Amino acid sequence: MVHAPVRREGFAGQHHVVVPLPVRRSTAKHPLLESLCVTDAGYFPEAEGHRVERPQGAATHLIIVCLHGEGWARSGNRQVALAPGDLVWLPADTPHAYGSSDDKPWSIVWAHFTGRETTAWIHELSSDKTTRLFELSFGHHNATTLGLEKVYAELEVGYSLQHLVAASTALRAVFCRMMERANSSGAAKTAAERTATVRDEIINRPSRRYRLKELAAAAGLSVPHFCALFKKQTGYAPIDFLIRERIRVSCRLLDATSSTIGSIATEVGFEDPYYFSRCFHRVMGTSPRNYRKMIKG
Repeated sequence: MVHAPVRREGFAGQHHVVVPLPVRRSTAKHPLLESLCVTDAGYFPEAEGHRVERPQGAATHLIIVCLHGEGWARSGNRQVALAPGDLVWLPADTPHAYGSSDDKPWSIVWAHFTGRETTAWIHELSSDKTTRLFELSFGHHNATTLGLEKVYAELEVGYSLQHLVAASTALRAVFCRMMERANSSGAAKTAAERTATVRDEIINRPSRRYRLKELAAAAGLSVPHFCALFKKQTGYAPIDFLIRERIRVSCRLLDATSSTIGSIATEVGFEDPYYFSRCFHRVMGTSPRNYRKMIKG
């Protein structure tokens, strides 16, 4: 096969922002940037002939999202094809290469970044912690919902601390969407979706009486598996989440109605008003009566 001429950059309509080295050095130890800092980011439309070879790897991590066309990425002996909606993460200090298809030149959005928390993100996002690259597929119609373009957009405005932090924050938001996708993909997708359905049932009808075994059965899982998935999705064990949802609704009723605390406790699913008050204090840090007196907004 005859390849098109290699081009690292220089595409009509591209966006390409590199944070100057003096700026990176002066902000490297800032507490808002040392955990995650974007070093450069951009967008290459219809990047015909685009190909990059880094035999020694790069000092930064790199994520690439294919928006249109096709391409590929390689690290070690592993190579993956990239189509619209596909994302690939190439870890720092790892030899790699990537490029656009000759027949269907890709359009990509990408970001290089560094920081202490990248290892933790890899642990959360990759099912194979030993891989030299990993990929996720979001589908053609969902690629632009990741928001990776917000990263370079912030840096195009300037390199002040505000914009550097905003770029890192936008990148974290991308990681969160990646985590959501990673937790609902492959073989675990059905279990995760069933668990999310149970979660939504609790949110929509918190006053119902729920039993842990019944919730797990509704998700089609064992109690330990269900609890682990539920806590991964919400940050709380199922019953603790239920109590917090009931307290959330009770706060709204305390603010919006003149109902007694006892009647509100019953309405949100607590049979014992004293137990309701203890739970309320544990979650909100104050009693229902004092909460009602607080000035809010």
